Amino acid sequence: MTIKVGIIGCGLMGSLHARTLHALLGVQVAAVHNRTREKAEALAAEVGAAVFDSYEALLAQDLDAVWVATPDHLHVDASIAVLESGKHLFLEKALATSVADGAKIVETGAKRPELKAMVGYPLRFAPAYRAMKEAVSHGDAGKPIQAWSMRTHFLDPNQRVYDKYRDHYYDTPGWYFNEADAKGPIFSHGSHDYDLLMWMCGEVESVFAYGGTYMLPPGSVADAFTVSLRFANGAIGQVSTPWVTRVEYDITGVATEKLTVVNNNGQVLIKDDNGPERKTSFSDNDMWFRLNGHFIDCIHQNKQPLISLEDGLRVIAVSEAAYRSLKERREVAVDYSALGASRTGGGV
Repeated sequence: MTIKVGIIGCGLMGSLHARTLHALLGVQVAAVHNRTREKAEALAAEVGAAVFDSYEALLAQDLDAVWVATPDHLHVDASIAVLESGKHLFLEKALATSVADGAKIVETGAKRPELKAMVGYPLRFAPAYRAMKEAVSHGDAGKPIQAWSMRTHFLDPNQRVYDKYRDHYYDTPGWYFNEADAKGPIFSHGSHDYDLLMWMCGEVESVFAYGGTYMLPPGSVADAFTVSLRFANGAIGQVSTPWVTRVEYDITGVATEKLTVVNNNGQVLIKDDNGPERKTSFSDNDMWFRLNGHFIDCIHQNKQPLISLEDGLRVIAVSEAAYRSLKERREVAVDYSALGASRTGGGV
């Protein structure tokens, strides 16, 4: 059966998903919508889709699933409309720009349990991070003690940016830098890392953040930060995804009672007490195909996606606490009360 999909939002991420889906067997990108029609028409010509001037018109079409890839602050209405139209929902991260808004999406999804809904955190599908997860989940790994993730970037609103995760240059969207619409990398970009470390180490209990606006114009979002994490199981951690580093570099690690595993810019190193350090290099990163293919498989096979709406809400609860800590310069407890009875989760 061919899965017919629609795309709401034809910018950086919507275009990436559309092209990825277009390359998957058994998937037809049938409909696209963007606030500016020109972008929608360009993408439609590339993937063979029809263009619609509103997402309401798109949702009236015969579609199985819809990818919402609008700016974060515009996720709520479109996502709720997708679910209420009876279509499966793939929602770009972050779920929303506040826990209160994210909870509205989660509540709507809970009313339609027959629909598949997933939040797009692609790092869980990158081979290096999958290898890390496998190592720390092994029965003899022991409890996590300390974790860290630093993935550096350089974003300047006045120049094109090279993105190693997508292997191309792009113009950074203006809303990235506007605190009225976004909360900066401590909220959105860092949410990848909060999700990643909670996937490996469990729920975050509290955070303490430092940071500020260093290179962007005054009044912009904080462009450099570091967040200390305290996990509910007693482990500690640290996350930083600054925009001020001209050299881009990734290093993510977890130390448990029995081993340490590190992703050092694509090379995974594992050391336990039973032998020498083991190294595995991952040169290819097909996480976008794995991410989108997984959601398509969930629709076909009627199984639950790896990253639920509840997982997405859990992540922005951490993001919101980190943002508040940055402003108030104090430790902030993560408030998961909006999850209610949905505090299970965290796929394997």
